[in-house]
Amino acid sequence: MSLSSDPIGPIDDARERRRLPLIGLVLTAAYLAGLVLYLVIQGQNPADLPLNELGDFLGGVASPLAFLWLVLGYFQQGREIRLSSKALQLQAKEMRASRGAADPPSAPGDKSG
Repeated sequence: MSLSSDPIGPIDDARERRRLPLIGLVLTAAYLAGLVLYLVIQGQNPADLPLNELGDFLGGVASPLAFLWLVLGYFQQGREIRLSSKALQLQAKEMRASRGAADPPSAPGDKSG
């Protein structure tokens, strides 16, 4: 996950960026498949529920998924902040290096430097 000029860095960064959404999609699909399997085994049809119970059912089903994606988003944001911080550090290093190269060496008799 480094921002250096090595050829492996950008590839690993792209792979790292795709990992959390992929994990989220796999867990979401597994959760929904388990939910459907549970409903089929129980012989229940949520469409047969009264509207107030259907709303409770949908809220109960959706809340674990919302929490999962909230946590994954938190980790993704933390990773992006770390990458941004590394980029700013590298930029500051480059600016210091370019400033040092732009300063002319002082003359032997010059008292200003």
